[in-house]
Amino acid sequence: MSASIDNTTMEPVDSLFSWFREMLDSRPVSQGGEHGVEVFGYADITRILADTKTFSSETARKFNEPHFELDRFNEGNLVTSDPPRHRQLRTVISQVFTPRAVANLSERIELITGTLLDKVADQDSFDLVDALAFPLPITVIADVLGLPIEDEPMFRVWGDAIGALDAATVPLDLLEGEVGPALHEMGEYFLRHVRDRRQNPRDDVMSRLANATIEGEPLTDGEMIGVTGLTMFAGHATTMSLICTAVILLDQHPEALAEVRANRDLVPGALEEVLRMYPPFPRLVRVTTTETEIGGHPVAADELVTPWIGAANRDATKFPDPDRFDIHRNTGGHLVFGQGIHFCLGAPLARLEGRIALNMLLDRYSKISVDSARGVEWENPHQIICPRRLPVRASR
Repeated sequence: MSASIDNTTMEPVDSLFSWFREMLDSRPVSQGGEHGVEVFGYADITRILADTKTFSSETARKFNEPHFELDRFNEGNLVTSDPPRHRQLRTVISQVFTPRAVANLSERIELITGTLLDKVADQDSFDLVDALAFPLPITVIADVLGLPIEDEPMFRVWGDAIGALDAATVPLDLLEGEVGPALHEMGEYFLRHVRDRRQNPRDDVMSRLANATIEGEPLTDGEMIGVTGLTMFAGHATTMSLICTAVILLDQHPEALAEVRANRDLVPGALEEVLRMYPPFPRLVRVTTTETEIGGHPVAADELVTPWIGAANRDATKFPDPDRFDIHRNTGGHLVFGQGIHFCLGAPLARLEGRIALNMLLDRYSKISVDSARGVEWENPHQIICPRRLPVRASR
C-alpha cells in the first residue's frame, strides 16, 4: 500500500512544499529523476495538459509490466486513456454526474453527515478521518452506485489498493503482493453487480453503467471495472483530503476561521484555497508521443513527464504570495481537478460534500482543533496529500 508517515507536525507536507519552492526558483524543469522530466511551473504545466496529442495519458501500458488485473482495470480508467476512447468513456460517466444529479444529492449528503457526527456526539476527541472524512464520500458514492454500504470495509481495502497505484509505474512485486489480489477481488465484486443489473436493472447508477453502450456495444468487463472503480475511489479520496486539510488550515489560521464562522458565504472560496494549497493528488503523469520541448529543454519521444500540479498551484506568476493561506484569493485556474478533456467529472460532487461537511462541523462545534499531541498520520504526500489519521478535539 502507499507509504504512511507518522508525524505530529506538518513536516511531511511542509517538506514537499519547500521542495516545490526550491524547484520553482531554481529548476522549473528537471530531468533524470525517477519521475522522468519533472515540471513545476504553471505555464509549462497548463501547456502540457492542453496538448493531449504530444503529451499522452496512456502511460500504464508503456511503463508497467503486463499484468492481467491492472490491465483490466485500466481498460476503463479515464486517467490513463486518450481520445477517442477517452471521449467515449467520459460521455458514459458524464451522464451520471450532471449538475442536476449532483445538486439533488444535497439533502442525502446532509443526512449522512449528520448521522456520522451523531455517532461521536458524546466525544470531545475523535479521529476525523474515521468519523467523517472517509465514511461520508464513500457512503454517498455507494448510495449513488447502488452498492450496499455494509461492504464498506472492503471498499476501504480496495481504495488503499487503488491509492497505491503510482501515476505511471507500479512495481511488479506490489502487484503480486498486495495490490493485485485487491484489484481482483474488487473487479469480481463489481462484475457480480454488473451482471445482476443487466438481468434486473434498478434505479441506480450501476444499472445505467451496466446497460450503457458505446457505438452500440456494451462496455467490456474491464471498462466496467475501471469506470466503476474510478467513480467510487477517485472522488472519495478528494473529498476525504478536502475535509481534513480544511480543518487543519483553518485551525492554523484562526482569523480565517473566525471570518468563515461569521460569514458562511466565504466557505466555497475558502475551500478552493484549501484545494489550491493542499491538492489531494499533487502530480499527474504523461508520456511524449514525439520530440518536443518544455521550458526550453528538449525532450525526446517516449519520455515520461511528471507535471507537479501542487507546485503549479504555488507558482507566484499565477498566484501572488502563493504560500499564504488567503480565503479571499482569486483561485481561478488552479489545477487540482485538471484541465481540458481530463477535467475531473467528480469535481462538483467533491465541492458539494466539502461545503456541507465544513458547514455542519462549524454548526455543531464552537471549537474544533487538531489534537497534535495524539499524533497525525500522513499518507505519502508525494502520492496523495491526506492524513490517514487526524485526531481532533471538539467542543460544542
